[in-house]
Amino acid sequence: ACAAGPIACNPPSSGGDSPGVPSSLIVTNASIWTGDPAQPWAEAMVVENGVLAFVGDAAGVEDFAEVGVARMDLGGRLVLPGLHDVHQHTLEARLPIIRCILDAEEYDPEAYIDVVAGCDVAPGTDWVLGWGHSILTLLEAERDPRLILDEALPDVPVAIMEETSHSTWVNSLALERLGIDADSVDPPGGLILRGADGTPNGLLIDSAGEYPWDAALQPNAQLDALNEQALREGLAANNAVGITSAVDARAYWQRGYVDAYRRVEADEGLSVRMVLSLWASPTADDDEQLQQLAAQFDDEGGFLRVRQIKLYSDGLLENTTAALLAPYTTPETFGAPRGLNYFPPERLDRYLRELQPLGFDVHIHAIGDRAVREALDAVEANPQSGAQPRLTHTEIIDPVDLPRFAALGVAADLQMGPHNMPGRLHDLDEFLGADRVNTGAWRLRDLWDSGATVALSSDYDVGSLSPFDGMERALTRGDQSLPDLEAALQAYTLAAARIMGSQELTGSLEPGKAGDFVVLDQDLFNVAPDRIGETQVLMTVLAGEPVFTRPGFQPG
Repeated sequence: ACAAGPIACNPPSSGGDSPGVPSSLIVTNASIWTGDPAQPWAEAMVVENGVLAFVGDAAGVEDFAEVGVARMDLGGRLVLPGLHDVHQHTLEARLPIIRCILDAEEYDPEAYIDVVAGCDVAPGTDWVLGWGHSILTLLEAERDPRLILDEALPDVPVAIMEETSHSTWVNSLALERLGIDADSVDPPGGLILRGADGTPNGLLIDSAGEYPWDAALQPNAQLDALNEQALREGLAANNAVGITSAVDARAYWQRGYVDAYRRVEADEGLSVRMVLSLWASPTADDDEQLQQLAAQFDDEGGFLRVRQIKLYSDGLLENTTAALLAPYTTPETFGAPRGLNYFPPERLDRYLRELQPLGFDVHIHAIGDRAVREALDAVEANPQSGAQPRLTHTEIIDPVDLPRFAALGVAADLQMGPHNMPGRLHDLDEFLGADRVNTGAWRLRDLWDSGATVALSSDYDVGSLSPFDGMERALTRGDQSLPDLEAALQAYTLAAARIMGSQELTGSLEPGKAGDFVVLDQDLFNVAPDRIGETQVLMTVLAGEPVFTRPGFQPG
């Protein structure tokens, strides 16, 4: 029988050509980094019914050797606990609805006309949906951006998300469908940009940019099938890079995403332990939305748990919509000079106050230093007893607030991408000024040294899904690098498990925990940090069963 609680047994294979294994598995001849301070290294382990029964030396496994028990000789290869990604868009990233791709390096907005004119309607909708441009290009347009799309496609609603996902470009028909006109009021956390005469110009910033996607992606039979297909592809992609536990960080329950997870779960198709972070819409009525969110809580166990709420405190630095303590230094900003709030402090406070006692953990998008402070204030006013509350992104932190993460038990979840490496950091100078960038931006090592729980995640598909890319960048950041490889590994294992509320089950390889592990093609402890990103996963094992095997790899 399976162990009680959230450990499930015998998940299906999602990749490779490995057969299923018996309920008992003996792993030998391995270099196992356990993540357990009491026993950091081992050479063998035993999984019984999905749970680790033994982790230790080679002699110890012989007590478990029985006829018919599967054995796996790994030839001395490095084994890690199953990796965690606590911020990704598992389903959304694979959804095949974008049929109009624009080049972000195109600086003439009129040049998009021919491209958009050739775009197809998205399956399951009657909209043309796209992605890829830079909003800066559209801000330089000589006419209202909606008129450019009108010239390309006047008779079908068009919505094109910019490269950062924090604004959407729409045509006149889309505005009409959405009921947005000169009298429309900006939504919380968003802006409807307008022409000189007050007419919406086709640029919907931050939360306003969600309107066309909500309208286009209302659940129907075709979209339901596409959601399920996208989820299965996303799970397989995770397994291929060693991820066995993940958080879908913006589970749009309004668009049928949670229902897709339920269908795949019922089909025993989940090959990753998933926690869903339900999207709290800033444009919804709070009384109604709080009731709807509360009704979806589910932490009964298995591979699917619905126990987080995703709240956006602010927007994006490059859009000047991240919330700042001091004004932006760029002369042009959207809206207020100190940014905007999706959920201002009083709304954050209410959501935490009402949802945390039900068992929900909070997952707060906070990029600017004002957003970070307001989110920490909300947590301080509403302490929770479940998993760690966490702030994601935390791109700018005021020095006064840095020690508050550890003091309040708040985890910091950061993404290491090319755009925030030391050589690119001062791309923010025009928005913040060099002094503020130098003292407050991307404080990975400072957070670690402060004693805060630090997790690393991908924000896939904004960033690379591979944890090894993230580890490499976390270790090659100059004075803001993590101290060593073990710190980077912890950020993808036990620290992340705490955020998921699964530290008693995953995050390290110890007897009684889940038999989730990953086999690598190189020993990370014996390669230069700038080569870690080259790592390939040979096998990913969930609850004792391979869910991915790289073609050509055959354990002994």
